[in-house]
Amino acid sequence: MEDAPYTLAMWRVIDGREAEFEAAWHNLANVFSALPNPPVEGTLLQSTTDPLLYYSFGPWRSADDVSTMRADSSAQAALERVRALCVEAAPGSYRVVQHVTA
Repeated sequence: MEDAPYTLAMWRVIDGREAEFEAAWHNLANVFSALPNPPVEGTLLQSTTDPLLYYSFGPWRSADDVSTMRADSSAQAALERVRALCVEAAPGSYRVVQHVTA
């Protein structure tokens, strides 16, 4: 998977909306799973020192699959529902440059 593209996002959630955000992110994962070429997996992390700070990430099979997701109206609507629960959101696309296994 070293050449696989990843999506990664930082989410700063509106105080008191954490449960809604987590439910909206889970719905987003379900929408992504329904895409013709869904991501391999997705992970949502919450900071242990700042409960309003989340990161999500996951690998995709190809950059074209990420582009298809970004063009999909259902995926964009689900992303917008997640963003609406945040004071700050910074999604992006990345590539693996190194991976180390201990």
